[in-house]
Amino acid sequence: MAIFTEHLLFPRGFSRFLRTLGTVLWLTAAGCCIAAQPASSQRTAFLQAERAVAENRLGDYQRLSAELTDYPLLPYLRYLWAKSHLDDDQAVRRFLDTYANTRYAAPLRTKWLIQLGKRQRWSELLSQYRGGEDPELQCYAGVAYLQSGRTDEAFGIARPLWLSGGEPAEPCISLFSTYQASPYFNRDLLWLRFKAALKRGNTGLAQRLLPAFAEDELRLANLWLDLQRHPERLANIAAWREYPAETRAECLVFATVLWLEQDLDAALMFWDREKAGLPIPAESSQRVEKQIGLALATQRDRRAYARLAALDDSDDSIREWRVRAALQHQSWPEVDLALSRLNNEERNQDKWQYWLARSQELSGLREPALSLYRQIAEHRSYYGFLAAGKLGRTVKLVDKPLAVPESELEDLQSRSEFLEVSEFLALDRPLEAKRQWGFAIAKLDKPRLAAAAKLAQRWGWSAQAIATVAKANEWDDIGLRFPIAYADSVRQAAGARQLAPALIFGLIRQESAFDPQADSPAGAKGLMQIMPNTGQEIAKNLGEPWNGGNDLLKPETNIQFGAWHFKQLLDRFDRHPALAAAAYNAGANRVKRWLPSDKPLPADIWVETIPYKETRGYVASVLMYSLIYRERLNAETPRSEDLMRDVRPG
Repeated sequence: MAIFTEHLLFPRGFSRFLRTLGTVLWLTAAGCCIAAQPASSQRTAFLQAERAVAENRLGDYQRLSAELTDYPLLPYLRYLWAKSHLDDDQAVRRFLDTYANTRYAAPLRTKWLIQLGKRQRWSELLSQYRGGEDPELQCYAGVAYLQSGRTDEAFGIARPLWLSGGEPAEPCISLFSTYQASPYFNRDLLWLRFKAALKRGNTGLAQRLLPAFAEDELRLANLWLDLQRHPERLANIAAWREYPAETRAECLVFATVLWLEQDLDAALMFWDREKAGLPIPAESSQRVEKQIGLALATQRDRRAYARLAALDDSDDSIREWRVRAALQHQSWPEVDLALSRLNNEERNQDKWQYWLARSQELSGLREPALSLYRQIAEHRSYYGFLAAGKLGRTVKLVDKPLAVPESELEDLQSRSEFLEVSEFLALDRPLEAKRQWGFAIAKLDKPRLAAAAKLAQRWGWSAQAIATVAKANEWDDIGLRFPIAYADSVRQAAGARQLAPALIFGLIRQESAFDPQADSPAGAKGLMQIMPNTGQEIAKNLGEPWNGGNDLLKPETNIQFGAWHFKQLLDRFDRHPALAAAAYNAGANRVKRWLPSDKPLPADIWVETIPYKETRGYVASVLMYSLIYRERLNAETPRSEDLMRDVRPG
């Protein structure tokens, strides 16, 4: 196995090296080959032209772009100019004609059409409109259709936007006004928008709809608004019982769903008392009963299994949580019954085969259990690794590196869309490189996706290699899927915190797939996805300087901080890796609530019954990845028995 120096394994250091040499190094285990790159003068001209665009200096932009006719990022440069001059129809049209097949065409078209809408150039907008998901553009298109007398098309756009229950974009206000005054509109549509707004928690919109209700409807609408805020009040609202049975049934379902989140026992008691005799649709009843069953299960309440067992088998989450509800209390006859109600596809999955084997083992059926464990242990999955642990075996990696001819790699890296990627990397623009990579691979078939994954691996771009090989549905190239990147930083941090390096690698693989620029919607940053406020606290504890969240985009800093944080969680939770991993993902306070209350619980059961699907999958992946990295590093830790020891009461 080749070990690469760390500074060549991530885009930021990679790009600094490229700028120095003016070349791209295509890394291979055997050595390297060098592909010609744009001259440094072209990069200088590009950067100057970018500044000319930002400062709206047309002459300089035209002069500099004329020097870049064969430069990979010329389409990007021209896109920047066009999107800042949307009133120049000729320039925009020219760009769309010339660069129709680039990733910039669709966003430029959307921006331009919105601009046409703002300028009320309706016929031109419709001549270019091709649909799309941008709600502002949809609204302008609806208005354009109205202005053209094409009401069917206009209201065809208006209806789904109206029923979404979302805040309308500004041009939709006039579209909705016309829609409401048209024969296409009825009172049912008003109620549907009102209830959709409440479902989304958009009480402001629901309140603004109140003036549109007739006087006899207003009382009921205000009742719905009151229940949105205080669902428990339904038990004391006498007027509710005066409505027709269908209306009472709908209110009961609406309030109960919200009430269950606030006071499970009170809501459950009221629902069971009031539902009898009301014409509650079967679908609505199943939805409420499902929420009750799942809420009881997530609280490890013994009533969960009976509630879930009474429901039909049409919902996969109900089928799965029946098993988990039985596992929580280690009721193996109920586990067997719940497993029997899974569908054929589910029953054959490693997950449920493992739990069947566990049930057989604990019911005294040793040989059938061992037979199943042997079958599952052949698979590289979390449950395969659990089965291997039961058999006292090491995990099976089944490493089959992808064989991609050199000619295919050369063909890919010479394509214009991939040349753009490498140039963005050379300019230290990892976000644009990532976006361009996604565009470049979007239409590749499976063999070429596999080749692209190997190309990303050759570039040392682990995150994109991992994501791309997954799109290719190729799972057996272990070196590609589980790279040993940032090895020096990982080993240093692991040594400082007395952690197994494989655990840190497992966390990085799950958190960011080795993307040092990873930035979650919640704001977590870097390889180990640390929130800036957490990073600031860690820096304070470690006596390290703190200059803001961007410090977490430095791999060495991120790994050091993440290892320190994980060690704190390990110390808090009995040095149990599964609990620490769960706390790393969901927070320590939640994990504390999930601990057993009276006696130890087998770790496999504890992980399987974590209430949050995301955290349940997260913990399973971290444990599995840690064992994979233990094998890759030829290390002795972490041991399977340490990862899966019983979880003690909190």
